[in-house]
Amino acid sequence: MHGILRKTVVAAGATLALASFGVLSGQASVISGHWSISDVLSSKTCSAQLGSEPAASGYGNSFETKNCQGLYAPISKATAWQWSYDDGLSLMDADGKVVLQFDIDELDGLTSVGPSSLFLIMQPVHQDSNAPDLSDLIEKAIVVTAQR
Repeated sequence: MHGILRKTVVAAGATLALASFGVLSGQASVISGHWSISDVLSSKTCSAQLGSEPAASGYGNSFETKNCQGLYAPISKATAWQWSYDDGLSLMDADGKVVLQFDIDELDGLTSVGPSSLFLIMQPVHQDSNAPDLSDLIEKAIVVTAQR
């Protein structure tokens, strides 16, 4: 019995370690695709593409926008995106500096959380997006119980 329990605990620990280093992360496949970005206050919108391939800068995956300068000018500097459970979606420039940050909101999308003066919402364009269910971006709890 102790051998099975030990193997279970070791396997669970290895899985958690790999997941924490991003080895098992599937966020690129979950949220890559076309998204719309909207300003809640002005109702202006633009389009964004979250790529599943690595960015040329080496920071995260590729990111492109169309007609976003009027929405938030620095977004045109973003060339990459990265997801983490702690920080949400970070849009980064070619130097790896975060330009804009989003996190999961209560609706079907992501809400800007930085800079704090913005009120932007990102929503997947469902026919082109791999993001039909954003619940896949919420960190799963793993519970291991053992009996003696």
